[in-house]
Amino acid sequence: MTKRAGKRDWRTPLLLTLSVHLMVFTLAINHRLFSMIEEPLPGPYVMKVSDIIGSDPEEEKQENDPGAAPGEVSETSSPASASVSQAFNKLETAEIEPRPERDKPTTDASDETAPTTDGRTLAERLQASLDVAGGGGSDEGSVGLGGGGSHGLRGEGKHGVGLKRHGGSGETEDAVHMALGWLVSVQDLDGKWDSDNYMTHYLPSASPGERGAEGIGLARNDIGLTGLCMLAFTGAGYSDQSGSYKTTVKHAREFLLSEQRVADGGFGLDDNSHQVTMYAHTLATFAITDLYLVTGDESLRTPMRRALEYLLSMQGPGGGWDYDQRYPSKRESWEPSTRDDLSISGWAILALVAAREANFEIPQDNLDRLAQFLKDCTRKDGQAVYADEGTRSGHRGMAMLAASNVCRRLLGEPNDSWVQQKQLEKISKEPPSWSRANDLNGSNMYYWYYGSVSMLLSKDTSGGEDRWRQWNIALKRTLLDNQVKSGARRGSFDPVGHWAKNGGGRVYATAICALNLEIYYRYEPEYLRVRANELNYLWADD
Repeated sequence: MTKRAGKRDWRTPLLLTLSVHLMVFTLAINHRLFSMIEEPLPGPYVMKVSDIIGSDPEEEKQENDPGAAPGEVSETSSPASASVSQAFNKLETAEIEPRPERDKPTTDASDETAPTTDGRTLAERLQASLDVAGGGGSDEGSVGLGGGGSHGLRGEGKHGVGLKRHGGSGETEDAVHMALGWLVSVQDLDGKWDSDNYMTHYLPSASPGERGAEGIGLARNDIGLTGLCMLAFTGAGYSDQSGSYKTTVKHAREFLLSEQRVADGGFGLDDNSHQVTMYAHTLATFAITDLYLVTGDESLRTPMRRALEYLLSMQGPGGGWDYDQRYPSKRESWEPSTRDDLSISGWAILALVAAREANFEIPQDNLDRLAQFLKDCTRKDGQAVYADEGTRSGHRGMAMLAASNVCRRLLGEPNDSWVQQKQLEKISKEPPSWSRANDLNGSNMYYWYYGSVSMLLSKDTSGGEDRWRQWNIALKRTLLDNQVKSGARRGSFDPVGHWAKNGGGRVYATAICALNLEIYYRYEPEYLRVRANELNYLWADD
């Protein structure tokens, strides 16, 4: 009898088949769903890491540079690739609260036409286009060249001509933009730069020690400091009408004009007479006059004229100026000071030189007394005296020597005179040096400013080209190596030296260093020499 075969199990293969089909179906559905999902567009609450990192080649280059501590040269470091942690560290240095109508530091106008994919820095782009900058201006004499005059080569498209002619570079322009950008960040909403409270913009909870380390000025310096900062913007050709910093310059202009007295044109309201000196008036007058030269705005003509007339009325019997102002409320009791201060007088003379370019006529009596004052305060060996009486009477130093040299030259002293030659020789032997910036009598920031103008004006003298070249090498090395490269102080300069620490702190240091870096186009030496020669009769008996 044959044994019956066992019953076949059909359930196992069926379950395997169903499982395979289910897996295939699941994979197909998932593929379809993922293919329908689009990448979300960046919005107010969506940000790509690539939006934070690498969007600005200039910031990538500079974020890893530690900057320089006071009195030290910054370390050189090659750019490292950015990381997510670096990106968020960078965000920590932003302003605590956004401020309305804040100007943003931008590149030069010439960069607006640069390709958006151009990865070069401003320095590299500008250096590559120096030969064609300025619309074909030549390197020959500049008298009659558009944009010339005491307001130099500051017009749009002419920076490159000045940089090429006088030894500037794309790197110096980068440094100017960084400095101006930092000054924007510490300007008060009313337009002033606060001499003793500016650091609250980036150190809102600073201790007294931290505030002191930034260099604290005095409240009485606010008007003068605002004038100096505005000069740093007009020095690069920026105005309140156009350009990257028009809002900043507009607010500074409004602040200064709001502080001009109706009664006599002086800067500093009568109610605050104990807080304002002639420093405030001379620097504010210089700034308003310089803005007029940049813009030609006729609405500035009257306040400029009244400020200049008040300045001339305050000239002392010895030909110079002192700290004290004459206010309307004490007009009857006020007596002119017999103390002549070369530091204050230097700024006054620079304002008057700019006024001559603006076709403001300086009376002969004032010119005669100015020349006599400069002769009296300058010794035959070129040394110059800070003041003839009172505070720091008889004090001498390189800053005063350079101020004397520039003022005498701009008021017509021949460049081959004995005094000019002795002064130029001494200045050329004392080039800018960061390590010596603490020297009260030597190479401080104030001295670098007058020394730069002096060396540039003397390029046509015997050995002048070589002197300027050596000075310029030291100037660029000193400033470019010691500008802060990262953090909330990026673009500023440490307040090294007595006047920087006590006269307006980091703001003062940054403004005057920016003016030094603008020397290549701020003044046109050929033109200034022609105008100065019109006054050489003042030195006929010297």
